[in-house]
Amino acid sequence: MKKKYLNIFIITFLILISLGCEKYPLKTHLEKEELFSILRYEILTIGNKYIFAINNLFSENNESKIDDTFIEFQLLTKKINSLEKQKEINILNNSNKTLDKLNNEISDLKNKRKFISLKIEKEIQKIVKNQIKIEGINFKGLVFPPVLIKIFDPPLLLITSPRNVISREHEILLNPNMKNSRKNLIENKMLEEENLSAIILEIGGLATYPSMIKPNTNLERLFELAAHEWLHQYLIFYPLGRSIFENNKMTEINETLANIFGKEISKKICKNKLYKIYCENNDKNFTENPFDYNTFMQETRKNVEVLLKNNNIIEAEEYMENRRKELLEKGIFIRKINQAWFAFNGTYADSPTSISPVFSILKNIQENTDNLKNFIEILQNIDSYEELLQINPTNMEKNNYNY
Repeated sequence: MKKKYLNIFIITFLILISLGCEKYPLKTHLEKEELFSILRYEILTIGNKYIFAINNLFSENNESKIDDTFIEFQLLTKKINSLEKQKEINILNNSNKTLDKLNNEISDLKNKRKFISLKIEKEIQKIVKNQIKIEGINFKGLVFPPVLIKIFDPPLLLITSPRNVISREHEILLNPNMKNSRKNLIENKMLEEENLSAIILEIGGLATYPSMIKPNTNLERLFELAAHEWLHQYLIFYPLGRSIFENNKMTEINETLANIFGKEISKKICKNKLYKIYCENNDKNFTENPFDYNTFMQETRKNVEVLLKNNNIIEAEEYMENRRKELLEKGIFIRKINQAWFAFNGTYADSPTSISPVFSILKNIQENTDNLKNFIEILQNIDSYEELLQINPTNMEKNNYNY
C-alpha cells in the first residue's frame, strides 16, 4: 500500500514540476539538446537508488566509516569548486591553453565524488528524516513522502520578467554546464525578440523526486536543502503546496516557508551531539568584509522599483548594471542583474533582494505557535495570500507592496 501511494506521489509531482517549469514556449529560442529532461532524470536516479539499496543488502556495514566519507566528499567538492573558478578566470582572460587539462581534472574529481555520493545521500536522508520525525510531522509515525535526495549539479533555470515590472513569469529548465557566452546569447534574444528581461541561473536544488541537491562543502547547508525540498513534496498533499504555481504570491509563500523550515531542521540537526561534528567541519568561508551586501541589495531593489514605477526602464537597467559593477569591485561576482534576476531571487522573501512582507508575516505566525509542527499545520491548508493575512496575528501587511 505504501509503495502504491509513493508511485502516485511521484507521478503527480512530475506533472506539477513539469507544468511549473515550462509555463511558456521558450523552446523556440533554445536547442533541443539544451532542454533538461525530468523524466530521464527520474528513470536514471531511481534506478541507481534501487541498485545501491540492493547492493547494500549484501555488503558489510560500513557505518563506522561515514565520517571519513563526509570528509572526502567535502575535500573533493572544495577542489572541484576551486578548479571551476580557475576555469572561469581563464575563459575571461581568453586563456584557453589549460582548459582541456582543467576540464579533465574536474571530470575525474566529479567521478570520484559520484562514487561516494550515494553513501552520503543515504546518511543525509536518514538524519533529516529522523529530525522531521522528532518534530512530529509524520503520518502515523512514518515520514511521508520518504526523504530522498540526489546530490549533483541541478539544471539551470531560464526565467523571464516583463521589463516594466519585476514579476516572475515564464521559466524552463536547461541542462547544466552551459557556457556564459551561450547564456548571454539566449538572454539577448529574449530581450530583442520578446521584449522580456531574461536570465539563466544556477539553482541550489529542485523538488523533483528524488530531490536534486547541489553539491556543497557545507554539510549544514545540505541538511537545509534536503529539508527545504522535502517540505515542497510534503505540501503537495495540501492546498498550499498545490497552489505554488498559482501566482507569484503563492510561490513566495511556499518558497519562504520552505526556507524557514529547512533552516530550522538544519539548525536542530547541528545541535544534536550525534551530528555536531558534521557541522563543525563545514567550510563556511568566513572572511572579514566591512561591506554590507544585504543593505546594498535592499537599496538597489527599492531604487529599481521607483525607476520602473516611473516608467524609466532603460535608466533602471543601466542602474542595475552599474550596481553589478560596484559589487564586482567589492569582490562579489554576479554575471547579470536585471528584472528577471530580482524576480527569481525576490521569490524568497527572507532574501535582501525581496521587498515582500511574507517573511515577516510567516515569522510572526511562527513566533505565535508552540512548535514547528503546529506552524506547518496552520499554513498547509491555505491557498491564497488573503488567507495568510487572515491567520497573521497582527495583520501586518505593508501598504506599499504590490504583487
